[in-house]
Amino acid sequence: AFLTAAEAYPPPANADGTQMRFSYGTAGFRTVGTTLRSTVFRCGALAAIRSRVTGRACGIVITASHNPEADNGVKLVDCTGGMLPTTWEADAEALANAPDKEAMRAVIEKLLVLDEPAEKLHPPPPAGKDADPPAPHVFLARDTRPTGVELAAAASAGATAAGAAVTDLGLATTPQGHFAVYAAYRGWPNTETDYYDRLARGYATLCGFESTTSETENDSNDTIFVDCANGVGAQKLGRLVDAIRSANAPLSLSLRNASEGTDATGSLNKDVGADYVQKEQSVPKHGGFEELPTGSKCVSIDGDADRLVYFYDDAITKKTRLLDGDKIAALVATRIGEWLNECGDSLRSELTVGVVQTAYANGASTRYITDTLGLTTKCTPTGVKHLHPAAEAFDVGVYFEANGHGTALFSDDALLKINKCANDLNGSAESKHAAASLLALAETINPAVGDALSGVLVVESILRAKKWGLEEWDATYEDLPSKQIKVKVKDRSVIVTADAERVAVAPEGMQAAIDVAVASFGPDANARAFARPSGTEDVVRVYAEGRTRDIADALALAVARVVHAHAGGVGDQP
Repeated sequence: AFLTAAEAYPPPANADGTQMRFSYGTAGFRTVGTTLRSTVFRCGALAAIRSRVTGRACGIVITASHNPEADNGVKLVDCTGGMLPTTWEADAEALANAPDKEAMRAVIEKLLVLDEPAEKLHPPPPAGKDADPPAPHVFLARDTRPTGVELAAAASAGATAAGAAVTDLGLATTPQGHFAVYAAYRGWPNTETDYYDRLARGYATLCGFESTTSETENDSNDTIFVDCANGVGAQKLGRLVDAIRSANAPLSLSLRNASEGTDATGSLNKDVGADYVQKEQSVPKHGGFEELPTGSKCVSIDGDADRLVYFYDDAITKKTRLLDGDKIAALVATRIGEWLNECGDSLRSELTVGVVQTAYANGASTRYITDTLGLTTKCTPTGVKHLHPAAEAFDVGVYFEANGHGTALFSDDALLKINKCANDLNGSAESKHAAASLLALAETINPAVGDALSGVLVVESILRAKKWGLEEWDATYEDLPSKQIKVKVKDRSVIVTADAERVAVAPEGMQAAIDVAVASFGPDANARAFARPSGTEDVVRVYAEGRTRDIADALALAVARVVHAHAGGVGDQP
């Protein structure tokens, strides 16, 4: 039935008549939305097949995240609520690019014979609970892009043709799509209302533990000004606020860039959103953020609401101060560490706690986490598909990329031990309060994936608990100045990296030259640099940081020239 139905979704052609090809990215496929009908149809079938193989529901989210409005994409959600296993990525790409029925049949038959029931996955589903909904089943969500309706219909058609039932979640954030799959896997209620109720319940509990005002807050800080990137997050934040008010908890949001139109100043992600603010180190171009009182608390989310960054204007320097994913990770880790210490040495010694970062994490954040907080850090290659599993290896694992995508994970064993502490009749009031706070935090966090809506609640609850404003949070450590440069090369595959992309093992001699460049600034420069190939284009990304802006800029340029010389640079030397 699927192969017959696929005839209505032929792959698109290039201008020269050849078949257009699609590459699997971090979580799926992403490109110009009008070219994706065939790919999305086949991904619907792939999700159905994955559900059949695992025996649990899987998911699809139609979104291109922080990309321009004309783009679209498909994110594949595994039955655990996380990303599709990396072992399936090549097959997903082969199915998307299959030129005919026989090529599609070969991929499908290969996948259907795999022995990968959910019970063999990490974590396994709760014992004794049957799959609900029964497999094969696919949860389907989309964001507000103009091509979303047509592509969602194609995904649904593909899943149905492959024998799956489909639950259409309609307009939803990417994290809500992941949560629906995760909750079904865990045997939890999994509707959109259940999502809001869970987050609001955890947040209200945390707010009930703390005073309602901060000694450092002024009137302008009572309201949080949210840049919604003209995406789906705007309407979903409205519903979340309603749930929080029903739980009698405080939260005042002023939603900016909250349209879903396509006019010149209101299109999705255009000069707004978390990706823009983080990369440009400036306030959104739209939404009136430049007119806000100095010190106003501001946060930007991206188009599908899976990342967030905070920012404010410094009263002294008059410059925009960014609190990115590194700062969010440090804040969350700070509070978790404090609560665990208050729980007592017995519990603290039983749990492993770690913060997972990538090579792009600012060196100052790493030193703060290790030296000040005394927590373990682990570095992984770039991408949530590497960070999330590494965080799962800890009893309590925190990860955020600098771009603001991340979450905190509590293992089932950790939650059982924390719950025992919270209900210990012989425990101190302090230890029981701390344990109850950790349980409430775990409920406020989306455990499936990075979630901007959840992230706002987590950050706000911690700031309230610590009676901090953004300035106090920002003062935990000072970022080292950093610089990134792209170097065009003939073939990015000539660069091979190791040690979580921090060391180039090929081409020969390149890493030695990078080391010489770093050492040339002396032992007190806090200099660090690396070069890694892009995952999507023939460029090499150079990152450098140092004690001063001049050191960071000069080091980045020196390393860019090393890359150009050793890796087949195109055009003039940087």
